[in-house]
Amino acid sequence: MQANRFDYLLKGWQQRYGLLAVIWSVLVAGSLAWFIYQEKQSTLRTATAAVLASINKDISFRKWANSHGGVYVPPTEHTPPNPYLKVPDRDVVTTTGKALTLMNPAYVLREMQTDFPDDYGTKSHITSLKLLNPKNAPDAWEAEALRSFEQGTRELMETQQIDGQPYLRLMRPFFIDSGCLKCHEQQGYKLGDIRGGISAAISLKPYLARERELISGMALSLGTIWLLGLAGLGISYRRDRRQADEREKVANELFASEQKYHMVADYTSDWEYWIGVEGKIIYMSPSCKEMTGHDAEEFSGDPGLLLALVHPDDRAAYEAHWHTHSKLAAAGEAEFRIVSKDGETRWINHRCRPVFDQHGNWLGIRAGNRDITERKHIEEEISKLNRSLELRVIERTAGLEAANKDMESFSYSISHDLRAPLRAINGFSKMLQEEYADKLDDEGKRLLNVVGDNAHKMGQLIDDLLAFSRVGRNEIERSVVDMKSLAASVWEELKPDMAGRNVRLELGDIPPAEGDPAMMHQVVFNLLSNAVKFTQHRADARIEVGGQADEHETVYHVTDNGAGFDMQYAPKLFGVFQRLHGMDEFAGTGIGLAIVKRIIIKHGGRVWAEGKIGEGATICFALPAGKNSGNDMIGK
Repeated sequence: MQANRFDYLLKGWQQRYGLLAVIWSVLVAGSLAWFIYQEKQSTLRTATAAVLASINKDISFRKWANSHGGVYVPPTEHTPPNPYLKVPDRDVVTTTGKALTLMNPAYVLREMQTDFPDDYGTKSHITSLKLLNPKNAPDAWEAEALRSFEQGTRELMETQQIDGQPYLRLMRPFFIDSGCLKCHEQQGYKLGDIRGGISAAISLKPYLARERELISGMALSLGTIWLLGLAGLGISYRRDRRQADEREKVANELFASEQKYHMVADYTSDWEYWIGVEGKIIYMSPSCKEMTGHDAEEFSGDPGLLLALVHPDDRAAYEAHWHTHSKLAAAGEAEFRIVSKDGETRWINHRCRPVFDQHGNWLGIRAGNRDITERKHIEEEISKLNRSLELRVIERTAGLEAANKDMESFSYSISHDLRAPLRAINGFSKMLQEEYADKLDDEGKRLLNVVGDNAHKMGQLIDDLLAFSRVGRNEIERSVVDMKSLAASVWEELKPDMAGRNVRLELGDIPPAEGDPAMMHQVVFNLLSNAVKFTQHRADARIEVGGQADEHETVYHVTDNGAGFDMQYAPKLFGVFQRLHGMDEFAGTGIGLAIVKRIIIKHGGRVWAEGKIGEGATICFALPAGKNSGNDMIGK
């Protein structure tokens, strides 16, 4: 819609400036056409004035000659006596004997026109339809003009081509006066009759050249002005187009912003509204209908409906909240119930905040209401569950305390009651070996040794079970443990078990751990003793201890090149009494890795194992990273 509007405005701008360009072009062209017309008229007037001046000169000269009755001149070959002049005293001799001949006005004028045709820039000619002298015969145009004079015309002017050049021709009539009757009375003329006419032709070439020069100059000037005007229109168009684009951009941004506002406000599931400074509702979101049953128009028509919706038991608290925050122009939050149009009670989470313009002027309160009825119901259910859980926790705690007491009794029983028979078995076995050795054959002695060994193993199993039990009961006393030093110390403890063997320990970078020092000692001891045990058949046994830390946890590993295991049985490794090798192959009770797992899990970590039969095994455990780095803690 906005794009179509912009295209429409753009097309309007183009049409408007296109029309202005056409109008400007028409004005300039009209000015040039008017100038050409005026210049042609001026040329015609100037040429007409020149040709009139020539005719008036000839007429004035004729009048002068006529006023003197002609002019006597010495006859020559160029000016012989006029054979067509039939008057007495045409030829005279002066007292001094000088011969003279009379030149009548027409003769004088024709002589002057013939002898001096270019002195005045015009060609003139006297003529008549009733000729005395054939040299005065009219051409076709002059004959037509003479006939029109007889019809009452007093002047005839026309532009003609003479010898391929443009000329302006003008002709006026001659009238018979008293001086003319001397020569022409015998032709029947009277005073006032038209005797003939005098014509003059002036070349228009210089006038037209001047006209073209002026028109060319004016065309160049107007062309320059026209181009400047078009350039100005172009600049104005670009400026207006740019301003229009900017206005369109602002309008589009405003429209988009308004669209976003309506998309956010009108389509939110929350019930939003804005109340102005005077208490008038400026905006009410359509979602009010879903939450209250009343549409926005009902609220706009009745501002008191907001208060009327509030549950009677919550109305006083709501009024106090609204009064406080509207007076202080401060943000606030409250929870209360409303009664919808259909009578349903709903819980509302109400948040309001003041609205200010860019100058800091308070414009009212904008509020958002969210239906929390379901949340309230869930909270009530949770409260009931919590009360139920508290009772169950009390019961479970009591049961655990009883179980712990039973475990303590069981541990005491194992520690004392089971050890007493074992001590008796060991004691009597030794007495038999010492006092009746000479009476026992080799098989009897072997069986007594088997009894003693199994009693010893039973004692070791009891010790391991007690250790496993203590891990679950003991509280963790956390501190930073130098795992590298701990591994080296444990290795020294295990050296007696490695007498006569070639076992190499490789200690890599081992980050410190945060945990219970005694428990960490138990973990490292169990893992290293396992590695020593399962490499006993290796001539070149190798055990590696290392670790790596990141921001989440620190992973430690103990790797050996011993017997290894099948990965499909890896989950059994950390179970109580779980063994993957026979007692005759590797000694042990199957409790060591279970204790490791219990300690690591108690510290919030994890354990796992990797291995391959005949190639060795890697036992890994990870501890969560502490708040402080191990190095910092060790430094402290």
